[in-house]
Amino acid sequence: LVSTLLLAGSLRDKRRGTSAYQEAVSIAVREESVTREAAPSVSETVPPEVQWVPETIPKDPVMDDLAQIDLAALREVNPDVVGWIIIPDTDINYPLMQGEDDDFYLNHTWKQTPNSNGSIFMECQNNRDFTDFNTIIYGHNMLNGSMFAGLSNYAYQWHWEWNRYVYIVTDAGVFRYEIFSSYAADVESPAYGLSFHQTATRENFLAFALESSQIHTGITPNLTDRFLTLSTCTG
Repeated sequence: LVSTLLLAGSLRDKRRGTSAYQEAVSIAVREESVTREAAPSVSETVPPEVQWVPETIPKDPVMDDLAQIDLAALREVNPDVVGWIIIPDTDINYPLMQGEDDDFYLNHTWKQTPNSNGSIFMECQNNRDFTDFNTIIYGHNMLNGSMFAGLSNYAYQWHWEWNRYVYIVTDAGVFRYEIFSSYAADVESPAYGLSFHQTATRENFLAFALESSQIHTGITPNLTDRFLTLSTCTG
């Protein structure tokens, strides 16, 4: 009886979490275009040889569609919204949060209601404007396939071949990140590094990511690139 009650409570919690994120989509998507501020300049503390230079990419209809997401409307519900993350043709399509710590959104939805689904959220020490060399984003590996459960599919070459990009919507515009590596990593690994002002530290990060990858993408990033580390649990 106790097991049955716990299971029922868990399923109810998951349904409520799913409903909260369906509501986020309805709030965020609107017809008119959104005016955005220019991207901030690169920090002067970064050595000139590894400063980021924006790359011009061919016209991408996904980016055009995502430019309609209304982050301001989401912030009227919760000011902790820093953006939106989506991997097309997967279930990863969520508002992106950042709290004062890395604990709160482990068990609270984007509307700050307690829920085991938690949220997709940015490392609290990262800059909200994605100007860091390595921006870390966390999400649960839910058994119902929600949140960041879909990242486990990147252990397979075929999945990467069909889903090569991660898109992030910010106040500065839409960023497209190309997936170059997928791996399981210890929390003490370079994947979770936050200080990359030295060239050697960046080289170590890239070498680790390339050598640890479960897939072969043929992509070798530069030290001047900016990176996302999408993190979820294994097992």
